[in-house]
Amino acid sequence: MVARELRRPYPPGQHGPTQRIKLSDYAIRLREKQKLRMHYGVGEKQFRRYMVKAKHAKGNTGENLIRILESRLDNVIYRLGFTRTIRAARQMVNHGHIEVNGQRVDVPSYQCRPGDVVALREKSKHRERVAAEIAGPVLQDTPDFLERDSAALRGTFKAHPELPHCPLTINEALVVELYAVSL
Repeated sequence: MVARELRRPYPPGQHGPTQRIKLSDYAIRLREKQKLRMHYGVGEKQFRRYMVKAKHAKGNTGENLIRILESRLDNVIYRLGFTRTIRAARQMVNHGHIEVNGQRVDVPSYQCRPGDVVALREKSKHRERVAAEIAGPVLQDTPDFLERDSAALRGTFKAHPELPHCPLTINEALVVELYAVSL
């Protein structure tokens, strides 16, 4: 029998459970940023570019950042329910199974704009792996900023997403504060 590793919320050892480790302000901000990065599957350099873009746009920087991340093509495909995970959506885009406004797009970070029609390519509908992914159950409701046509395997990006559409419980102000010093 293999011993399973238990993840305890305290360090190992005799005094581990009684020690209270207080996270620094920096650590709290860093964790919020890492939550966002890991959820959307974005690298550090690209995330930094998104922060610069969000900072220069009009309005609240945190809301602009969420809007940019939610508008990524891989995220839109996931939120439409065409795949079960964002990583699977990213792979589907990379392999060229998706078209936007009738044009094949193979860049997962493509920024969707209001009015864009995202669809599965005709050639890809008959592929076994793609059909299995599409046939899977839709695990979440389609958000208000998207419209799904299940019969035609297409969706419409109606409007820019707002902060409540983000599935994470995130304090985006902490992420903005983290980058406030370096940007």
